[in-house]
Amino acid sequence: MSRFSHIAPDGASKGAQDSAQTGSQTGSQTSDAFDATHFLTQADAALNHGAFEKALRLYGRALERDRERPEAWLGQVRALLDMGQPEEATSWLEQAAGVLGEIPALLALRAIAAARSGNIDDARAWSDRALRDGRDAAEVWLARAEVVYATGGEKMARVNLGKAHERAPDADTARRCGEVALTAGDLTGALPWLRRAVRDAPESPLAALRMGVYWERAGDLEQARTELSRAVALSPHMESATIALDDLDNRGALSRLKSAFKRWNKG
Repeated sequence: MSRFSHIAPDGASKGAQDSAQTGSQTGSQTSDAFDATHFLTQADAALNHGAFEKALRLYGRALERDRERPEAWLGQVRALLDMGQPEEATSWLEQAAGVLGEIPALLALRAIAAARSGNIDDARAWSDRALRDGRDAAEVWLARAEVVYATGGEKMARVNLGKAHERAPDADTARRCGEVALTAGDLTGALPWLRRAVRDAPESPLAALRMGVYWERAGDLEQARTELSRAVALSPHMESATIALDDLDNRGALSRLKSAFKRWNKG
């Protein structure tokens, strides 16, 4: 059974528990008093703060209220992809297709999930279908960039990232452009997008997290620690940032221990 089976939109096994939790956050009201829009607003906020498990539960609640809300399906899949679960995301995408049909944003996410699962031919096919009807959507060009990166086309992938940002020139798109390049290992391509995201959305914990990951991969551990600490300060429950920061601290302690050992060994 999937570890995410509790968020199935056709009735969650943890529904009573989550309803009680939601009720405790909203006074005497329970989750039954709210519509899909309420849960979508909370889910989007959780996703933007890197609280991916919480976002999954809330998108699931939205789908229980209205299975035909594309934002809930797409948000659910984005959270799973951010958690490094492309196979689980594919399962949700297949369910979503049965409800929504082949909308471009859905096809784009299928391309991303396939690329991250190593199914490059499938990824290219899904991306082609997304482009057929969705050339004006940033999501479609982000997916195209990811697929092109997977086939070694770094220069064209950067062009596609630019096209994505042209269609949605905001901090969120800049961050996602940086994420695509970072995932592909294109540090040079990622840096300007991540800097733009941090500049335009200084209160975004996800932007700080991705910037911290960039500096860690670039070998600047102090800058990485600064950005990851900022991400945790902005979103104390962001588990990925906390883990990354702990890992940096452990690496620093190990490095100091090795240096001490070398000094001791030299007498």
